[in-house]
Amino acid sequence: MIHISFGLDEHVRSVLAVGGLCLLLLSGCDAATPSGEADRGQAVPGLSAPREADRGLATRSMTAFRSVSAADPELVDEKPDQAARLAEPLWTFGLDLLSRQAAKTRGNIVVSPVSLHAVLSMMLDGAGAGTAAEMRRVLGVETLSAEDRRAAWAGLIRRANHTDRAEVRVALSLWTRSGLAPRPEFATAQASAFAADSYPLAEDPTEAAAAINGWIAERTGDRITDLLSTVSPDTMLLLVNTVYAKVGWWHFRADQTESAPFTLADGSTVEVAMMHGRTWGEVTVTEAYDAMPLDTDGRLTLWLVVPKGDASPESLIPVLAWEGRAALSRDPQSADVEVFLPRFHIEHRADGLMDDLGQMGMPAAFIPGQADFGGVSASEPLFISEVLQKAMIEVNERGIEAAAATSVSAEAGGPPERKLSFRADRPFLAVLSQDNCNAPLFVMLVRDPR
Repeated sequence: MIHISFGLDEHVRSVLAVGGLCLLLLSGCDAATPSGEADRGQAVPGLSAPREADRGLATRSMTAFRSVSAADPELVDEKPDQAARLAEPLWTFGLDLLSRQAAKTRGNIVVSPVSLHAVLSMMLDGAGAGTAAEMRRVLGVETLSAEDRRAAWAGLIRRANHTDRAEVRVALSLWTRSGLAPRPEFATAQASAFAADSYPLAEDPTEAAAAINGWIAERTGDRITDLLSTVSPDTMLLLVNTVYAKVGWWHFRADQTESAPFTLADGSTVEVAMMHGRTWGEVTVTEAYDAMPLDTDGRLTLWLVVPKGDASPESLIPVLAWEGRAALSRDPQSADVEVFLPRFHIEHRADGLMDDLGQMGMPAAFIPGQADFGGVSASEPLFISEVLQKAMIEVNERGIEAAAATSVSAEAGGPPERKLSFRADRPFLAVLSQDNCNAPLFVMLVRDPR
């Protein structure tokens, strides 16, 4: 099971997204002989050996697992461009996922490419032969060696967790049933590349769920406290991920927000709380859409993509997936931009993610007897039993006063000559990206911001 959840409270400073992800693996039969992606007994080049965990945090399931803080200098990738090598695969993966979810519901959607991609990448380290080949294609990392992919993830996590003037945290962990003996090289790779902690999985279903929920709550500021209600006794391994992002901005003031019409996909209009502000920025204007980035106090950017004419957000997703982030900043026009953006609060539980991933090209990972995760453990053949995701994100005016001084000092000295209006008053796409590695933390489709 992969379960992503994002939580908020009323004290959010403009943008807050919190995620918890959990992947369950069951024991299968007749798994193939381990081969392929998993590097048997090899260290990860370019990454130092993991440190001992802080004592007293929790009992470890085996000594091969170590806890390494994502903020640890030992996790610094030696090649500065490594983290950026994941940007294109993450954009393509996330938008493909968004498109498939959009076809299943008429509501608003938010998913986290980083969260799902990270956990699947962890499993890729233990995949062999055909299973690994399928996963590499779906994750878009066919051109990266295993060591380069690990170094890229180590760099991305480190950079995300060192975001200036914003709270961004990416954390991962493995929970292992006592009957499963993970391979030491798999455990070492997870600790080194993903800063993954390891814990024993309690035999009691309720106790196991409580322990994992406690780990998630601690890393999401208690925004997520009940991700799991129980853990099946058949579950042998859980991979858990949390993503937390909180940042302020200066573009909008609450007293400038007014009720305004928003045109829905069927042509009808509804009244929404429309934020209004001005900013000096760059707008990409095309025949099919307008796009612009809204800077924040930290190194996070909220990209907005508003369709034009007969285009819809759904029709734009394949274009953005094909061209990536470059499609949002092609021939931008610098201007004094009057921005109209509705407040929005999205909650979305992803539907049929195993079907989506299978159709994207990795069905073997979910089939007992076909899945090959022999690089994870020699004691039990494993397959991924379930994939679930829930997400929540909120965007509003808050944080503006704390950022006002920064906004003034960052502006250009003279008034710009060009003036543009950017109005998100119809269904639109949005991406919250990490500036220092261009990773899309969250992608969303806003159909009705009420």
